[in-house]
Amino acid sequence: KIVNRKSKTPPIKCLLANVNDTRCRCSVKMETMSLRYRLTILTLLVFAATIGAGTMLAQHSAGLLAQRQLLDRLGRTARALADSGTPLGSDQVLSRLGPLLDADILVLAKDGRVIAHSQGQFDWQDLARQVAGAGAAGRPDWLLENGRRVYFALAQRPLPAPEDHLLVCALAGQQRLEETTGLIFRRYLMILGITALLLAGGSYLAGLAMVRRLKRLAGQLDSAFAQGPPPSPRAGDEITRLSESFADLLARLQDSRQRLLAQQRLATTGKLASSVAHEVRNPLQAIRLTVQMLREKCPPDSRPGCDMVIAEIDRLALLTDELLVLAGKTAARPEKIDLAGELEETLRLLKLQLRQRDLRAQVEMPPLPPVRIDRNRCRQLLLNLLLNAIEASPGGGTVGVHGSLNGQRVALRITDGGGGFPPVVLDGRSEEFFSTKSSGAGLGLSICRRIVQEAGGELRLSNPPAGGAAAEIVLPEYSKDQE
Repeated sequence: KIVNRKSKTPPIKCLLANVNDTRCRCSVKMETMSLRYRLTILTLLVFAATIGAGTMLAQHSAGLLAQRQLLDRLGRTARALADSGTPLGSDQVLSRLGPLLDADILVLAKDGRVIAHSQGQFDWQDLARQVAGAGAAGRPDWLLENGRRVYFALAQRPLPAPEDHLLVCALAGQQRLEETTGLIFRRYLMILGITALLLAGGSYLAGLAMVRRLKRLAGQLDSAFAQGPPPSPRAGDEITRLSESFADLLARLQDSRQRLLAQQRLATTGKLASSVAHEVRNPLQAIRLTVQMLREKCPPDSRPGCDMVIAEIDRLALLTDELLVLAGKTAARPEKIDLAGELEETLRLLKLQLRQRDLRAQVEMPPLPPVRIDRNRCRQLLLNLLLNAIEASPGGGTVGVHGSLNGQRVALRITDGGGGFPPVVLDGRSEEFFSTKSSGAGLGLSICRRIVQEAGGELRLSNPPAGGAAAEIVLPEYSKDQE
């Protein structure tokens, strides 16, 4: 009786809850159990069931067979005595014949009188009455003597007198049948055990071979790609692990398909970028030269406008250089670069964007050693990251730039007050053209990462706990040995 006094739940509900909880635990154990152990348990159950059912059937069949053999033997013995010339009127003769024939002998007159019998411990008078009655009823099978069966068979020996004969009865007690039944049953059981063992062993070996193939297939699926096997061991049986391996394979195929599509788009964009960049660079240079010439002839109050146009032309020229980097048409020319000076020049180009969005650039640049990187690509790198920070920051906010030195590597950290990077960007699972802006092409981060990697550095993206996003450039310190 189960009573939950705290929750006052009726006993029947508690019992059902416990039963369901037990079923759930059993189900979880069965799901996590290895298929090999399940196969072992199933083999043992099949072996036990085969032995149990076969034992009952063998015992019944052995009894019937032993009874039939005993009755056949008693019938042959009775007929052989009846047909032979052996004198049957003496108890001594029948007592000697009994052990030789492995049966007790009873000779009756036609009217049922006992003429002679072997020296068995039976109530011969009672048996004679039953034998006479059974013979008259045509039922030569078995009798009851002291609650136990006595099997018998009858045969007639004709006498010289007309219409006269003797009844020769061969008898065997229940013990004789049990001995024969035990012998037959032991043989049956031996054959049955060997058969069940071979059947269970064959089934187990066949199932074990299947389990090994499943494990081998799951291992091949896990090692099919360069990513290698899963970081943690799989739970469940072999079939569950195989299905998980197939699921991982499909996920990897889908990821590879997405990467292939991105590479195809990147290759197509690179070809277009190369063509567009070559067509745009020359007109931009001509426009810049023209604006510089006009600036010399303009009144002083109009020169700031010309400077702004020149700055925008320079920014467009950097964009064309980015396209050439994406297309792989330009070779990097690394040199000794002062990051502080390049940062100051880039912020001067972005002064208009900062003023339009009411943003303030907070720069903390301690004295840092120079780095080794292509000058134009360094400007592209800083311009892209600062533009991303400006566009992500809300009006009236701050774009932070902080430099530091870590061993022989120079770090430049750019932060904003926006919504931070999406998880796909932080995990490195974004596509080449991924962008959170509706008007963006998704080239900025890809170009920045490529520029930093070409310089032997690293680009780290993160979302600080205080909010916003942070992009950290880590570049190796310039060394004369690299010249």
